[in-house]
Amino acid sequence: MSSSEGLAGANLGFYALITIPAFHCLIMHGKFGLVGWVYVLAMCGLRIIGNGMSLHAYENHEVSTVATIINGIGLSPLLIASLGFLHEANHSILHALPSYLKTWASLFAHVVIGSGIGLAAASKGHESFLRAGLIIFAIGWSMVCALVGLSYTNSAHRQRLADERKILLGITIALPMIGIRIIYAIATAFSTCGLEGGSLAVRVIFGTLPEFLTMLVYLGAGIATRNLARSRLEPAMQKDQSVDITV
Repeated sequence: MSSSEGLAGANLGFYALITIPAFHCLIMHGKFGLVGWVYVLAMCGLRIIGNGMSLHAYENHEVSTVATIINGIGLSPLLIASLGFLHEANHSILHALPSYLKTWASLFAHVVIGSGIGLAAASKGHESFLRAGLIIFAIGWSMVCALVGLSYTNSAHRQRLADERKILLGITIALPMIGIRIIYAIATAFSTCGLEGGSLAVRVIFGTLPEFLTMLVYLGAGIATRNLARSRLEPAMQKDQSVDITV
């Protein structure tokens, strides 16, 4: 087995394995964490499909351009999941956030990332489309970073629930790793050596490891805050109980 086959197999196994806890987090976090966890699962699905196709191509001594495209698009769920988690982290203070943090900037970031997905998906036989799509992903990443920074500096930041702060911290830790992964993807797309991504060590350090760590950070934050939906209900339940006692 070649190093490329081994790496594709490791990716396939990792994403198949973490699908189970990711699905658990989707159920536990409920509707407010829906966007984030759906896209984490979408990331798992794309990586499983892309690496499965790569393994098949390696076995037949071929190069799968479709697998390359799928793996390129696979960066987008990380960005959209980060936006979803940011919305969940801001839930209890939404009333205090300016409109650009609640709706417009997030919507614009989704449009930018969606444009990158469209270009990457249409890149079969047109490497320039894939390159443009990856550059747009980098712009989308910058926008997500800006939104996270603005969320920290907002005056209502301290009013967040403890679990919401954990989610925000998870996003903050994950974003630099997503940035490294996007920069590596852009460098690979513009490389004269093709889309293979360099030596095995380079592919692991700059390609595989940042993705693995990002997913583990999000899963760790998700499991640590699995009771967040219940925590949001407790103040309302206590308020109802106090009203009943007063009456």
